[in-house]
Amino acid sequence: MNFKDLRKYLAVKSRTHYILVLRNRETWEDKFSVILTPLNVLMIFSSIIVLFTLVILLLLTRTPLREYVYGNSSGDSYKVEYLKLNYLKDSLEQKVQTIDKERNNLLNILMGRDSVYRNAPKPDSIDVSGTFDFDKVSPEEQKLREQLENGDINQMDIVAYTGNTMYTPLQGFITDTFNVKKNHYALDIAAPKNSAVKSILNGTVILSTWTPENGNTIVIQHPNDFISVYKHNSALLKKDGSYVSAGEPVALVGNTGELSSGYHLHFELWQNGIPMDPKDFILF
Repeated sequence: MNFKDLRKYLAVKSRTHYILVLRNRETWEDKFSVILTPLNVLMIFSSIIVLFTLVILLLLTRTPLREYVYGNSSGDSYKVEYLKLNYLKDSLEQKVQTIDKERNNLLNILMGRDSVYRNAPKPDSIDVSGTFDFDKVSPEEQKLREQLENGDINQMDIVAYTGNTMYTPLQGFITDTFNVKKNHYALDIAAPKNSAVKSILNGTVILSTWTPENGNTIVIQHPNDFISVYKHNSALLKKDGSYVSAGEPVALVGNTGELSSGYHLHFELWQNGIPMDPKDFILF
């Protein structure tokens, strides 16, 4: 058989019609039938192969699978992005743990329990529950009197309270007073920008941070379960865990935070978890 006869034979065979029948084996009933030719079958299989090949190519070029086939060393690869996100997640977890520790510490102090900062330096506690001999002058009080007589300290800056000397945190104009009915547990004291804000007693800084509402805020734990809070500062001069002395500057007056409407200090005083009126303890 020459080439011409072979081509004629293949042309005839490719156009030969066949019937594909699906029949019920039990009843021998024809359920489905279709007429096919070898040419049609070849075209169908070719189309399936081409379609399958296109799907594979799309998967390998348009999906993350390409990383495992071709590899990618650029900075925008999925592997690099994954590592960045994982590192960010770890950083956020550490930050959350730090914030939780600070919050729990503040709650413990307000509730009269021990601080969670076991290693933080603590000032000596002074017992105020006993009976005091007011005619007896302690060495500290004698030194204070000498400073007052010599004019080294402004008498309006301090007030004696059961043996402790509470310093006025800021000299200025009181714009809002302590009012429980209005849920305003503080004194607002207006003063020039960057005026020194002072610690009222010796103590340990248990919180030095920034919040959207209160701006730069510092919280100090003092003896006898006192806690003082200073908000809306322009800058904080002390960090968490720092020990401060009475009258030592801890911040600068500012206007930070959403709740601030001018340069002033929002000052709170707490004892045993109860808000106290600062005017009952300090001369302003």
